[in-house]
Amino acid sequence: MGSTTDDASRLQVWTGLGVAGLAVLIVTTLIAAPRFSSRGADCPAIGYSSVLQVTLTGDTSRVEHLQVRVGDTWQPPMDGAEGATAPSRDGDTWSFTLFSPPDPVALRALDDIESVVARTEKHVGWERVGGSEECGGPMEGRVGWTV
Repeated sequence: MGSTTDDASRLQVWTGLGVAGLAVLIVTTLIAAPRFSSRGADCPAIGYSSVLQVTLTGDTSRVEHLQVRVGDTWQPPMDGAEGATAPSRDGDTWSFTLFSPPDPVALRALDDIESVVARTEKHVGWERVGGSEECGGPMEGRVGWTV
C-alpha cells in the first residue's frame, strides 16, 4: 500500500498536468478563434477591377489611341485581340479598366496609323474606392500628361 506522502505527490503531479493542459487549451482557443470567427478576415475570392483615368493636355490633335503597359504588353492591343478592354474616351480623358494597377504606369499615345506620337511613365496616386484595408478592393487613379 502506498503512503500518504506518495498519494499527495501523485495528486500534485496530476493537478499540475491538468492546469498545464488547461492553459494550453485556453491559449490554443485564443489563437485559433479569430480564424473561425465571422468577424475575421474572410475576404471574398474576387479579382477587383480598377480604373485609371488619363487626361491629356497640349497638342493632342494627332492622338487617336492611348495605351497603358500591363506587364510586358501594351493594352489594348491594336490588333483587335479578343478579350481586350478598350479604354473609354471623353474628349482628352481616357479611362482604362485594369485588374492589377501598376505604379508607375507606362503610357503611349498613337496616331491614326498607329505610330507612336509620345511615350511617358507616370506615378499614380491610387485610392481604394471600395472593399477594405484588410481585403483590398477596387482602386481609382488619375494622371495628367502633357503630350
